[in-house]
This record gives sequence, C-alpha cells and structure tokens, in this order.
Amino acid sequence: MENQLRFLPEELLADILGRLAPRSLAVSRCVCKAWRAIVDGHHLLRPDLLPLTLGGIFISLTREAAPSEFFAPPFMGPKIASKLQNYVCMMDYCWDIPHIIGCCNGLLLLDGIVVNPATQRWARLPPCPPSLPDGTTGFGFDDAYLAFDPVLSPHYEVVLIKEPLDYDKTLLDRSEWPPPLYKLCVYSSETGRWEEKPFVREGGPAGTVSAVRSASEPEYRHSACWHGALYIHCTSDFIMRVNLSSDKYRVIKLPSRINSGRYDELYLGKSKKGVYGAFLHGRCRLQVLFLNESGDEAKWVSKHDIDLEAVAHFSPDQYPWILHEGNLDEDNNTGGIMDENLRWDSDNDDVLDTEEKGAKCHYGHVSIFGFHPYKEIVFLYVSNARVVACHLNSPKIQDVGQLQVKYRDDVINTTFVYMPCLFGDLS
Repeated sequence: MENQLRFLPEELLADILGRLAPRSLAVSRCVCKAWRAIVDGHHLLRPDLLPLTLGGIFISLTREAAPSEFFAPPFMGPKIASKLQNYVCMMDYCWDIPHIIGCCNGLLLLDGIVVNPATQRWARLPPCPPSLPDGTTGFGFDDAYLAFDPVLSPHYEVVLIKEPLDYDKTLLDRSEWPPPLYKLCVYSSETGRWEEKPFVREGGPAGTVSAVRSASEPEYRHSACWHGALYIHCTSDFIMRVNLSSDKYRVIKLPSRINSGRYDELYLGKSKKGVYGAFLHGRCRLQVLFLNESGDEAKWVSKHDIDLEAVAHFSPDQYPWILHEGNLDEDNNTGGIMDENLRWDSDNDDVLDTEEKGAKCHYGHVSIFGFHPYKEIVFLYVSNARVVACHLNSPKIQDVGQLQVKYRDDVINTTFVYMPCLFGDLS
C-alpha cells in the first residue's frame, strides 16, 4: 500500500493525512521519512495538542508532610489539574501525600502511576518484575525515569535503575566500567509490561569499578529526554545517555571542574537546542554547559558564564506567577481540558517578555529551578522568595513572581518545568 501511496501527489496525500485524528496522524508520521516530511512541512500536527509551550513549574517539597505545588501564570491554573492527591486517591493503595518522581513532555511520574494533568488522565504501572534486586515491587524516588516524546510516538516508557549504572559487585576494582552489556528494566505503555532489556555500550569505558564506587551521588538525579534518548545524571562525574530505540547507551563524563560534592546545584535539562547543564559557582555565578552531539562523541561545551549580581533585574509583568490550588475550572473544562482551551503560544509568554528598564539587585541564596524548554532561559529561586527568569543570550533577569509555599522555604526539594500536552497514551 505504501508503494501505491507514493504515486499520489504530495498535496493530495497531505489532505488525506490531515483528515486523521491527532493520535493516528502522529502515528502515521512515524511510518517513513516521506510521510514525516509531509506532516511537518504542511504543519498538520496541531500545536495545541503537543507540549510546545511553558505551562509552569511543579515544586516537590520535603522535610514536611506537604503535597507538591504548582507555580504558574494565573491563566494556567484553571487549565491544569495539578492537585496530585486526586490521582493517588484513585489507587487501591492510597496515601495522603503523592511525590513527583519525574516529569517529561507533559506527563508526570508518581510512585506507581503516570499522570497527565492537562487531560486528567492517568495510568497505573504494573508491579516491577520479581527478578529485580531485593524483590523490589515499587519505586524509589531516584531510581525511575520517564521518557515520552509525543512527536516521535504516542507511547511512553519508564526506565528503572536501582543504582546509578548498577554494576556487578564481584568485579575487581581495576575492571573497566561501565560493562559492555548493561541490563535495564524498561516499562513500555505500548506493550503494557516490564521487560529486562540488554543495552550495548557505545564508546569505551569511562573508568574503573573502584572510581565509580567511590564517586558521590547528586542529591537529586535530574533527567532529560531529547530526540528519543534519555539522559540521566547518575553520579557526580557521569551522565548516562540511554537510546531506547536502538538499545544502546553511553556514559558521558562531566567536565572535571564539576563535582556534586562542591556543586550540588547541578541541574540537567533540555532547552532550545538540546541537553544543557547548569550549576552555581560561588554564591551568584551561573554557569551553563551545552552537550554538543554533532560529532561522533558527545562533548560538554561551556556556553554561558553569568554574574547574576551584574545583570539588570526587571519587574514582574502584569501577570506574575502564583501558586494554584490545582482544581480545573469546571465551567470551561468539564471532564478534562477541551482542545480549544489550550491554544497557547510559546513565543508569547507574557511573564518572560518585557521592555522595562531594569536595575541591578543583590542576591543571597540562589537555587536552580530548571530550563525553559524552548528558550535559552534558566529559572532561579532567590533568597527573597522570588522566582526569576535569567535570559542567557541577552543579560537580563525577569522577575516571574513570589513563591510563598505554605511551609518553610527550605522544604523545597526539587522542581520540574512542565509543558501541557493533550496527546499520547493518556490523552
């Protein structure tokens, strides 16, 4: 049939594909390069269904019995069902305080459940295979990673790593690391089951078993999904790139000057051009790295070095971000968000666009909240309980809004930049 369709004029084939439902259209995009070019060239995929705009920031709290918070523009709150307690209470085993383990392109990974806050849809994950170490049946906070790219596929995957690049403890200290063949436990929403899959190492070893065992771990292992690959900050020295389509993986060493023992604010995430890393050097110096994968080997490139106190600070826009209660606007969103209600333009984020004159400010403690997904912007939390957006290419800092959690400020554990998505297995 594909051979017959290739004789159709491009305009006619584009008209046929354009009549498909959004999910079927996205699936057809993966059939072959020619169809993908037609879908992309004619802009057939509706942007309001895909995660193409910034929704807000989910904030995971710790040290107190406190649920996660959603910090976003005022108009976004009624669109997103961010009260995560509503989802976990649907489970057979219900606990009061849900915790966010991961976030990827509009989906959230909780403990044993995947949630789409923009559609109010959720899916329970089956128990992990009993063959895992220690008979694990659930997840820990740092060992499960979500991979979802709706442009490539409507399906999502969860990768389970019980330890960062789990290695055979019987190996000699001088043995090479990582192993040439590394087994990971992967759940696929397409098959609905867990599978222990062998991944072949690309490139040579990163070091020895002894070096890996002695390396410190980051306080939180951030991850990023880019072009079908999952990037995980495993230890203070290494990033692991897992290619889920080719069953290959590579360990990418961080620059020697970065060590989580000294720079525990290292944040791994995706932004405009790919995978980035940000860390704070000293009190107020922000340094940003970019992972260049244009050649045969992935290399970290120093991209920005910004003295925050020397950058102009701009006042909030007319729509400063606020904390939301997490309930949908029932008048406009009965049973979930309707497609027509989510037409946001990522190039017109009000809070990030201002022409006001700025003044320089002094900062105390600074924390990294994450990267804007499609602009070279880093979100920061500063000591006066403000969240600001640091524009990397034009030195300015935009005040986003005041973040006043209901508990102590220091209960903020980690943050997840969130993009609404109305497409995928959970839509």
